[in-house]
Amino acid sequence: MSDSLVMVAVRDPEHAEDLMRLACQVSRGTGQELMAVSVAEIGPALPLDADADILDRSAKAALAAAQRAAAAAGVKIGSTLVRARAAGPALVEEAQEHHADLLILGYHGRLGLGEMLLGSCVQYVAAHAPCRVILQIIPATASQARRAAAATAAS
Repeated sequence: MSDSLVMVAVRDPEHAEDLMRLACQVSRGTGQELMAVSVAEIGPALPLDADADILDRSAKAALAAAQRAAAAAGVKIGSTLVRARAAGPALVEEAQEHHADLLILGYHGRLGLGEMLLGSCVQYVAAHAPCRVILQIIPATASQARRAAAATAAS
């Protein structure tokens, strides 16, 4: 087992490949272990241990995509799914628990008041992570670009 861990936060399957590619590049030749983490955010109306597979579906799909991307790069990774009320504190806790040396996460740049500078998850992780953080800005899709242009035109 390596003494060093790169943890990769994956939220959706569409971007897991890019994040894993970055993680593989960063850790190549260093002997660092890679671990994908996906947080299933559960609203306050349900207990975190609620028995409903649908709550984990997106997180499981993101982890499966991360596993496929790592396998395509010839890299073995560990993975874990965490249920939490908020992704930021859950990612920080996982990084602490696993003694991560680096945490890689993506940022989508969604519109809205809560996302003015950086998303709340990214802000929390940046302020509280026990390790270095690499933030990969995920390019806007065509539909996101159209919504942004429409919002700008409306103001």
